[in-house]
Amino acid sequence: MSSIFVHFVLQNRTNCSKRKAFCVEFTRFVIFLSQIYWIFFCKKVSFCHMKTDFENLNILQVTAALHEGGVERGTVEMSRFLVNQGCGSFVASSGGQMVEELTREGGVHFNLPLVYRNPFSILYSAFKLKGYIQRNHIKLVHARSRAPAWAAYLAAKWTGTPFITTFHGAHKIQNKFKHFYNSSMVRGLRVVAISQFIKDHVIENYGIEAEKIDIACRGVDLKKFDVNQFSREDVEALKEKWGCEGKFVITLPGRLTRWKGQLSFLKALKEIESDDSWHALLVGGASKKKNYLEEVKAEIERLGLISRVTLTGGQKDIAPFYAMSDVIVCPSLQPEAFGRVPIEAGAMKKPIVAAGHGGALETVKDNETGVLFPVGDHVTMAKILLRFIKGDIKTTEMGKKGYEWVLNSFTLERMCEAEWSAYLKVLGEK
Repeated sequence: MSSIFVHFVLQNRTNCSKRKAFCVEFTRFVIFLSQIYWIFFCKKVSFCHMKTDFENLNILQVTAALHEGGVERGTVEMSRFLVNQGCGSFVASSGGQMVEELTREGGVHFNLPLVYRNPFSILYSAFKLKGYIQRNHIKLVHARSRAPAWAAYLAAKWTGTPFITTFHGAHKIQNKFKHFYNSSMVRGLRVVAISQFIKDHVIENYGIEAEKIDIACRGVDLKKFDVNQFSREDVEALKEKWGCEGKFVITLPGRLTRWKGQLSFLKALKEIESDDSWHALLVGGASKKKNYLEEVKAEIERLGLISRVTLTGGQKDIAPFYAMSDVIVCPSLQPEAFGRVPIEAGAMKKPIVAAGHGGALETVKDNETGVLFPVGDHVTMAKILLRFIKGDIKTTEMGKKGYEWVLNSFTLERMCEAEWSAYLKVLGEK
């Protein structure tokens, strides 16, 4: 077997560095072995289209984990939709705080080490998924992230189960290995893109035909994000709790990670420091690596904003923070594949100030539902915020327009129906 691997590497060496070439070929070799297993030990089956009875339709979603984030939220929301359709909803992931919500709403969770990217873990998960698909009579496999997509793709192929993916991010393609690794997300019978921006990215970088790609823009739960559920007394109590009573509240929701632009936001706040009528909230948890959190804290101290900025940490329910805010900010330095913050703000009738790239160009109507600014331009961001604070831009009027925009374009029902439509195309119902 080792001689086969050596021959395999020598025959397929790329122009990358030796280390990168080894990673590329080793991954390909593992997949090559899995194909040999499929040929000799599994039925010779292929992805098939079939008519289906929804009551016997078991769907398996596969993702890395169920922690805080848009991918995870979309997985749980689709699971709820499937249960309401009368389908069996199954999710495989490495777990997380959203598992409890998933199972409470009728979904079934299967714990696997899908968060790991090494070939052995992927192959292990693929074998486990193969058995899980067979035992639970899964009719369609839906992968939502790259390493899990490899495991799901192999398991689906071994069992002849239809396979689709949702492309959630504009993943970087630094080299041939990254391109190959990312390609797991375009190996399904159909690809669901979460925005036109992502559809264009997939076509441009992976050569997928436009007809094979469905767009399912993310949606917001209007029952959860409903400003009317908060009374004036509720809002005042929230402001008092977080130290911003009597202030114009500016909120940046999002995980504490560098590309989300928290440092640029802090620089913008420094520009308007002389106006003492505002208070800012950074709402979101830190990643496992705490270095960036400490960097943000240090920057707040360096800029002299300790009394003006509050770090709330991760929050299970973010709607109250929208309710107590006057304006929401989304200063991402890299393009959001879609970005839920602008539509959550709109649902809560709050105006959005966002960097003008990626998904924000589809979710924000400039100078109507929010205001866009050049990426990384903290000075322009500061000027826009000051216009809101001084009342030059009417927050209430813009917030109402944002709500109408979300109601007509970005509901949770629209999102789930779009993904459901992709399922039916694959299963032969359309």
